[in-house]
Amino acid sequence: MSRDLKWVFSDENQRVAGTTVALILQNYSPSKESISLHNTSLSIERPYRGQEYLMFDKVTHTLDREAFEYLLNLEVKKAARYLYFFSLMVLQRDKASKDFSPAEEEILIRKIAAIVKEEVRTTDIIGRIGNDKFFLILDQADFQSSFKVGGRIKDRIEHYVFKTDGHTVGMTTSIGIACFPTHASDIVTLRHKADLALNMAIEGGGSKVCLPAD
Repeated sequence: MSRDLKWVFSDENQRVAGTTVALILQNYSPSKESISLHNTSLSIERPYRGQEYLMFDKVTHTLDREAFEYLLNLEVKKAARYLYFFSLMVLQRDKASKDFSPAEEEILIRKIAAIVKEEVRTTDIIGRIGNDKFFLILDQADFQSSFKVGGRIKDRIEHYVFKTDGHTVGMTTSIGIACFPTHASDIVTLRHKADLALNMAIEGGGSKVCLPAD
């Protein structure tokens, strides 16, 4: 059976909603019953699919794009109202020296997601935005502490020995970080600044963590 998550937000409980969701996600296990969202006026907007809306990526068991963007929008509103920092991290796997089969790609992406989960807190939120691209909300983290987290994640992935079909493979990642409200005070600019920082890391040769230039 699935659990229904029906949220009615007031000013009081909206403040803790992000943390509550993060704790639910941290305890989510694909081997257990799946968590779904039923359609309410404040649920994530999605196409109708039998009244149930799965919010997890099936490969990495992180949030899918729509669910993550909903929570990112909520986080911006909470941070603006209650005056605290948080950071948006964008992580992308660097190009590999060889091509992988779809099955090998899944193994590699699943392991990268697992490493990221190990390096962040239970109150941080992770979403898979593209094939090899992840977004993270680092709860109440300024850009200095977020930069340290990014470096830790980058180093873990760079030194991890990935295995696919009996072969060992090396992986690196590029990471961009933007902090609210240091680098941006609205969601559009925050995402833009994080993407710019990611592009700086990629154009700098990859395997780097970058902050916005301005």
